[in-house]
Amino acid sequence: MWEEKYQKNKYYWGLKPNPTLEEYINEIPKGKALNIGAGEGRNSIFLAKNGFEVTAIDRIKQGLDKIKKLAKKHNLTIKTNLCDIKNLKFEKEKYSLIISVSTIHFLKKSEINPILDKIINSLKISGFIYLSVFSTKDPMLKLIKERKIEEIEENTFYLPKFKTYRHFFTKTEIKEKFKDFNIILLKQKEILDTGHDKPHYHNIIEFLAQKRKATE
Repeated sequence: MWEEKYQKNKYYWGLKPNPTLEEYINEIPKGKALNIGAGEGRNSIFLAKNGFEVTAIDRIKQGLDKIKKLAKKHNLTIKTNLCDIKNLKFEKEKYSLIISVSTIHFLKKSEINPILDKIINSLKISGFIYLSVFSTKDPMLKLIKERKIEEIEENTFYLPKFKTYRHFFTKTEIKEKFKDFNIILLKQKEILDTGHDKPHYHNIIEFLAQKRKATE
């Protein structure tokens, strides 16, 4: 699905960076940044413009190709890595910032937990993590339950129409996972998505936190 959408000249997700990243960018220490599920590059370009050494990963080549073109246009250097997040090798305490915007909720809960552990391990002390994920208040979850789609893991479902999993997060789930972090932002909110298809609402959780100590 994404291959076809990203092949078009139009930017499916637009080019404006995530508003929360814009708001907090000056509080995050400059250094290496990892963008998980980078899409077509809106946040990668923003981070590179603000002095970060960015690595953008995604499993869709067409999106990474757009990132390369944007980077060249703006005279920026961005590393791209075509891979599935489940197969990415994380280096210990490498990054000052790791972001995942509307990405990891497309995995099963049992796949997400070890990835979050690797993210924690890969952040430098005082490094930041930013997540934007679907919450259990998202309208799609209500539709899923009405259609009696099987819950294969806690708050995780497989959607045949999209050929993907969908996990819905709770704030408690995220807070517990990052209990050793200094939480800057943990907010659940409703947003109007006008970036693609017909305008529709999502209920998301935004999370921004800073690592306080080394991992074992």
